[in-house]
Order: sequence, then C-alpha cells, then structure tokens
Amino acid sequence: MIRTLALAATLGLAATAALAQATPEQQSALQAAIEANGCRVTAENNSAILSSAGLAEADAATVVQALINTGNAVIENGELVLKSAKCP
Repeated sequence: MIRTLALAATLGLAATAALAQATPEQQSALQAAIEANGCRVTAENNSAILSSAGLAEADAATVVQALINTGNAVIENGELVLKSAKCP
C-alpha cells in the first residue's frame, strides 16, 4: 500500500532529503499535481498525485521535504497542504 506523501514527510524523512536533493523540475511537477487535485494530498488522492507528477514513492519524500522547507507546503491534520498562488 502506498503511504501518503504527508505521512512520508511526517515520519521525518529529512535524512533522505539530506542525502538527495529535489530538483526544481520535481518540485514544480509535484506542486502542479497537488494543485490539480485540490491542494491537499490525502490517502485517497496520493497515488494519482504521484503518478501525475511522475514521481516514485522513494523520491516523493525528498520532494515533499523540499516543499515544506521552502514554506510551499505544510502538514495539517496528517495531510500535506500546498501553499501557493493557486492554493492560498
């Protein structure tokens, strides 16, 4: 079963982020996929968002951590919530 992106970030996969860095293209792809799916990553839409962004689950944690570190996403009630012009 695929974990939600929010869960991956919540579990403290910052160590993964320290070893690998998300590319700007990965961040943009994930942001666009989240925006297209209502600005939140939930257990229900996680697979669709990963697929749309072209990310493997292993890469997702690094990209999510980058979005959180830059203030473009937060964890709210166990869900990843995007903060962007399209997702205020």
